[in-house]
Amino acid sequence: MLNSLQTHTSSLVMFDIDGTLTESNELDDEAYLQALHEVFRFAEVSSDWASYSHVTDVGILNEVCRYQIGRNPSLVEVEAFQQHFLELLIRGAAARGGVKAISGASQMLQSLITAPDYRVAYAGGSWRASAIFKLQSANLPIDLPHAFADDDESREGIMAISLSRAEKYYDRSFNRLIYIGDGIWDLRSSQNLGYSFIGIASGNKAEVLFQAGAERVFPNYNDSESFSNALAAARQWNYE
Repeated sequence: MLNSLQTHTSSLVMFDIDGTLTESNELDDEAYLQALHEVFRFAEVSSDWASYSHVTDVGILNEVCRYQIGRNPSLVEVEAFQQHFLELLIRGAAARGGVKAISGASQMLQSLITAPDYRVAYAGGSWRASAIFKLQSANLPIDLPHAFADDDESREGIMAISLSRAEKYYDRSFNRLIYIGDGIWDLRSSQNLGYSFIGIASGNKAEVLFQAGAERVFPNYNDSESFSNALAAARQWNYE
């Protein structure tokens, strides 16, 4: 299928969700840790996500279970955890008045979706159900090609699957790929795959990204001109 697709000059811009498009990192962390305790009775679980081999919902759950009980969770256990985690997310979001979009994210996404030189996809570490819930709650589009933790344990695998689905969805191949994320694991995965990277972070998180090699980091999408210029600069790096 890939060989039959025509390569166009448009770039694929791939987005993480939590902390990148939605203000949901704190909500997500609290619900995940609470679900681990209430479903598995795990305590003393590290929330230093950067210390995990795969910073995805599946990867963290597998690693915690291997450490705590010496094995990966069963399918039944995963399903129970997913259901309870989503319930906690919904409850927590309601208590906060809903999930909010990162400032300027909605306008930026709409401009990219209608721009002739760009195509858009999602590639996040959440499970699909929780990712779609957060996007919907933040009034962000959900009808875009995507891949989430249901598809692969690793972020690199998720990103590769999202690319494959985007190529089929848009009926083209892409030689310019840009990943937008907020975590050090997003940057490392982009570096591993040879994608250009733009960070969405502020304070210490932004400093961590800069120190790890990120050249362009923004606190949000409010400075649309600077963000557009960063996208244009990132397009100059060709994915091969």
